[in-house]
Amino acid sequence: MKNTLIILLFLISSNIVLAQEEINKLTLERETLYRKYKETESLSTGLFGNRSKDDLQTTIDALNEIIKKDNEILDELKHIQEDSKIEFTNKYNDLIRQNNELSDKNRELIELTERHKGYSKENHQMLEQTEEKQILHISLLAIFVLISVVYIIKYFSLKSDFKKIKATNQMK
Repeated sequence: MKNTLIILLFLISSNIVLAQEEINKLTLERETLYRKYKETESLSTGLFGNRSKDDLQTTIDALNEIIKKDNEILDELKHIQEDSKIEFTNKYNDLIRQNNELSDKNRELIELTERHKGYSKENHQMLEQTEEKQILHISLLAIFVLISVVYIIKYFSLKSDFKKIKATNQMK
């Protein structure tokens, strides 16, 4: 992405430099034509030092050449402006595309975060349920062991009492 942007900026800057060189060339040509016009304006080959029809026609031709050159300059400026608009539109569209891509990635991240929160909540609930079951099993086992111990003690106590009663009955 960065390489594409660097290449695009290089092309734009080189295009601007080339366009500027073309404008400079046309401007120099116009200056030359203007100097020619000034020279033709000072021509006075007519009677009594006045300007002749040919002198006036030369001046008009020089002015027409200046007008043509001005039109070329304006056309080049228009071309530069159109290129600039196209470049701006392309940059704008590229930025819109990048923005849309980032928005999509952001939306995906939000969805993943929400999904992760849901999984975390489910895992937490499952852990709580597992802990509750484990506590219940341990409690039931403790109660069973306690009851077993009580029954074993009671069994041996009743057994010894039974032996005593049997021994007393045999003595009688």
